[in-house]
Amino acid sequence: MNVLEDIKEGITKHFDKRKQDREMMEKLQKEADLQQAQIFQEEFKRNALEVAKARAKKQAAELSGLQRLRATNRARRLTESGTTPGSFFSKLSEYTQKNIANREANLKRTAEMRGVATEERKRQLESQQKQRQTRMQKNKPFGNSTWKQ
Repeated sequence: MNVLEDIKEGITKHFDKRKQDREMMEKLQKEADLQQAQIFQEEFKRNALEVAKARAKKQAAELSGLQRLRATNRARRLTESGTTPGSFFSKLSEYTQKNIANREANLKRTAEMRGVATEERKRQLESQQKQRQTRMQKNKPFGNSTWKQ
């Protein structure tokens, strides 16, 4: 009977060890999959941000008028970065400093947007004047008259 019990015990130990090894491998695989997913998410976020920046810059170069202003504003906003908070008072201090900085940045941004808008307005006005000049030159009904008084 001892021999059978020893064989049975050896077989159960063998299967238990295989089960433990399988569980350990599954656990390691889950950890590796979790790390891989986390790295993928970080890379995806970073790449998505870069794609959004590039798309906004491209649209700012291609579009005109109000759409161009919005695209340049979007591109500028995407390049800005955030800060990390600290204790309560440092948070309060950072908040006021951030508000002051945002106000100054908004004033600067508004001035830049006004500059871009005036440039766009000038460009449109010049193109309209050129179109008028070409139309006026084409339609000279009295310019080539041979009738004399």
